[in-house]
Amino acid sequence: MTILYGFAFAVALIMIGIYCLVDRKREIWLLLLFVSVAVCDLGYFLLSMAQNLEFALFANRISYFGNVFLPFFLLMMIMNLSGMKYPKFLPWILIIINSAMLVITISGGFLPIYYKDVSFEIINSVPTLIKEYGPLHPIYKVYLFGYFGSMVAIIIISTMRKTVKSNKHSVFLATVLIGNIVIWLIENMIKTPFEFLSVSYIVTEGLILFLYGILQDYGLLDTVYIENTKIDIETVEEKHEEVIRFFTQPQIESIFEKWQLIETLSEREKEVLRFILANEKRQVIAQELFVTESTIKKHTANIFRKLEITNRSELFAKAKHFTE
Repeated sequence: MTILYGFAFAVALIMIGIYCLVDRKREIWLLLLFVSVAVCDLGYFLLSMAQNLEFALFANRISYFGNVFLPFFLLMMIMNLSGMKYPKFLPWILIIINSAMLVITISGGFLPIYYKDVSFEIINSVPTLIKEYGPLHPIYKVYLFGYFGSMVAIIIISTMRKTVKSNKHSVFLATVLIGNIVIWLIENMIKTPFEFLSVSYIVTEGLILFLYGILQDYGLLDTVYIENTKIDIETVEEKHEEVIRFFTQPQIESIFEKWQLIETLSEREKEVLRFILANEKRQVIAQELFVTESTIKKHTANIFRKLEITNRSELFAKAKHFTE
């Protein structure tokens, strides 16, 4: 059993490394999701090596630390992948709720509220906590069902509103979520010595990472930030299309010569910028450079970020100063 949990923990750490390679945007909720899975598996691993009650309770608290915050990070990740907008204060409210839930779940051995009584035994060579549940134990199930229900609702609503990238992605997210719910229910109905959630969490990581990687490759996650709100680049460009003008080739050369931030762009990004300054459409630029429109979309996002602007109108307004 210890070997299995150790292997799961090692894989969870490897997944964090893979995340760092795949996620070019350093999505904070995705990172925290991966870290929480590793914390969960570390707790299960330590518990499998426990030889006394104190160490077993310590390991149990570590696993709960990951388990309590994991649905929160998964919820935030699903909202982002579904294109769901939420108020800025929502994460802070959820953090407060999660922290309160964490205090309750790790109270075993200190207060008789989550576990009324707890003892330690080694059953068939497996370290086991013998628990007598306290009055606040049902709250944890309500807590989990609240998160699961919210995630399902978000997937349904985003699909109906068509804010999710595609119906396939909706089905993908729903399958991942429902799979974890089913495993959790089975574990609660059929008591087994092995925590299968330790494995299902890793599978979930892999599937979400796979989906996230696909979305990045196709440029579907490229966004710009305007007043802390994510807005799709295409929407921004269309919104400001009526005020966008074009520069002549001599003017573009002057802009490239005088605007120092342009030197931070890659050669391909400079090519794309020249087309943008000439007010060419994304489709035309893609045809001229023999790439897809999603690739141009990614280059545009990088250009805006490096030039410290948010849309074409702002680009033309700043660029104009370098033609005078």
